[in-house]
Amino acid sequence: MSDYKNKKISVSLINLKLNNIYSIYNALIECGYKVKITEGKVSKIASDVMIIPGVGSFPKAMDYLRKNHLDKVIQEFNYRKKPIIGICLGMQLLFKKSYEFSKCKGLSLVDGEVVKIKNHEIKVPVIGWHKIKLLKKSQIIKKNLNNKFFYFVHSYHCKPKNLSNILTLSKIK
Repeated sequence: MSDYKNKKISVSLINLKLNNIYSIYNALIECGYKVKITEGKVSKIASDVMIIPGVGSFPKAMDYLRKNHLDKVIQEFNYRKKPIIGICLGMQLLFKKSYEFSKCKGLSLVDGEVVKIKNHEIKVPVIGWHKIKLLKKSQIIKKNLNNKFFYFVHSYHCKPKNLSNILTLSKIK
């Protein structure tokens, strides 16, 4: 991300039509980013960074992306080695497949799958404030977020094939 010093970063915020993206939009504007909400059929995204937020169902989100050819646009953005940030469902969509409701193919940018949490010591769905454990430093996340609280609402988790792709884990009691 050092390429982005001294210039206003442009961000494309993908609207999946499943959630309220304006809290993310307003936070990005407040931080000084140039933000464009991307929805419907587009042929290319020219921003510096893409954010795929999400609350909702994996199959519905993938259906929306495919119907609007945004799946191909996102894959092309990735091919150009530009940063893509997935938040919640947005991160899950980056994976090869999910088992939410039924087996569903994802964007296949990350080799792995999204599966239901099956830990008898954890109440599912996971709801509440939990600390995260930072496993390694990132070019994207500059601030030390180790042992910081984040709010979680989920019943599924991502299992990348390559464990070195895991940046953080949540500390759920």
